[in-house]
Amino acid sequence: MGEILISILLAVALDRFLPDRHGFKPFAWYRDWAESIEQRFNGGSRLHGVGAVLLATVPILLGVLLARYILGQLSGVLRLAFDIFVLYLCLDLFRLGHVARSVSEALEAGELREADNQYKELTGKSAPDLTEVSIAHATVEAVLKQGSSLVISPIFWFILLGPVGAVLQRLASILDMLWGHRYERFVEFGWAAARLDDVMQWVPARITALSYGIMGSFEDALRCWRRQMGVWSDINSGPLLASGFGAMHMQNCEAVSEVGEYEERAATLSVIPDASHIRGVVALVWRVLLFWLVVGILMTGAHLFGLFAG
Repeated sequence: MGEILISILLAVALDRFLPDRHGFKPFAWYRDWAESIEQRFNGGSRLHGVGAVLLATVPILLGVLLARYILGQLSGVLRLAFDIFVLYLCLDLFRLGHVARSVSEALEAGELREADNQYKELTGKSAPDLTEVSIAHATVEAVLKQGSSLVISPIFWFILLGPVGAVLQRLASILDMLWGHRYERFVEFGWAAARLDDVMQWVPARITALSYGIMGSFEDALRCWRRQMGVWSDINSGPLLASGFGAMHMQNCEAVSEVGEYEERAATLSVIPDASHIRGVVALVWRVLLFWLVVGILMTGAHLFGLFAG
């Protein structure tokens, strides 16, 4: 428990002080490789998709396992350093916060085009509409979702499965982004990638959604989670967004909306989103992380106290 906590704390510290990895993008090469696999394997069937997912994940996971084993045989310190480094590569909290704040600053300056460019940097796509409300709303949604996929989920899987778990979670997220069956080309082929990401995100998303309530308005978060999560068709986005908007007093939990319609979702908001809400959601994600770090420190301290007392 103590070694895991040390790994997490140091990985978060590295993400804080070296958020840009000195320009190194650890998963950029993986996207290129995954696209080349898709070009060769996409035969339009689920079986092809399953094979592609296995080819895109298993060799890398075996490499991580082998590297960790070899370093562990040489030195426990080297193994710990490897764990910290891998988790550091899988976390992306400070980049998330920095880009979201850039959107907020651009909106405050009235530079909608620049705000949209920063939003595209955050999500890979443009906002639904080039208006302050639309960009702010979409950015809050993105931060609530990525607070799970880029912060809580890597840590969760690291605790369960070590660096292999954290890497698998990031690879699944990337494959879903590239192959998820949102377009006709990936209707069948992308099924396996989408389901793998759903499985990897299911528990962390609900832990994060509950944490948004704990760190925000708990009653409103649970009410919105119960009544509004069906507004979002994605099984993991629903709890995150419903709870997050409720925790921030942004969601009208009594409204009824059509599934998947952005305009209908926006109509259920009880406030008009602006730059301040973007700063607020970044602060919410930070509070969630700090909350769980404090819980981990207290649990480790209690365990050590019990050992000494015994």
